[in-house]
Amino acid sequence: MKTVLLDIDDTIFDFTLSAKAAILSAAKEFKIAFTEEMFSYYMQLNELLWEDYENCIIEREDIFKIRFPKLFEHFNIPSNGIDFEAAFQEHFKTEYIFMDGAKNTIEYLAKKYELYVVSNSMYETQYCRLTKAGICKYFKEIFVSDKIGHQKPTKDFFDCCFKNIPNFNPKDTIIIGDSLTSDIAGGNNAGIKTCWFNYKKIPNTKHEKSDYEITNWEEIKSVL
Repeated sequence: MKTVLLDIDDTIFDFTLSAKAAILSAAKEFKIAFTEEMFSYYMQLNELLWEDYENCIIEREDIFKIRFPKLFEHFNIPSNGIDFEAAFQEHFKTEYIFMDGAKNTIEYLAKKYELYVVSNSMYETQYCRLTKAGICKYFKEIFVSDKIGHQKPTKDFFDCCFKNIPNFNPKDTIIIGDSLTSDIAGGNNAGIKTCWFNYKKIPNTKHEKSDYEITNWEEIKSVL
């Protein structure tokens, strides 16, 4: 193996904790008492919207236009959801909480392989988070859907990535990510090896085949 593609949220960084910190900071600005019930609703809604984006049902921008306005409507909160989204994004740029063992394992992998980021998000946001976390230096390139113009799991996304990887060989490439519908399906569509980071230890109800499955970062050393 030569090339390792890594997802960011819920693979390198804990999305739940990072998003929660950013939401609470924005809520403080807007003087909103953000409850656990509200955060749970947000997480469910956010997951559904990202799946719709992955399946090309909605555009990426629609996610940011829908999630907080719909949440505020559901809980009868009289704040502007679009403005809250903008505040959330600013705070999210600086929020990163590593998954257990992620940083040390990335340092380990960088000594042996060429590492690339593959993310369905916004380039500026993810670049800021990786830089602030001190790990941007380990990656040869950061491939993010809003800059590429396509999203995981589409083959177009991966084709664009591969064109920008010197001496690319699919047989020497693996993707590691938590999402069966984005990372694993995307890797399968692209004809590369896949490693499902199943840290939640959930059953594979999507029936996407992965070459490897790990539940923590330490286990990656038995794969790579």
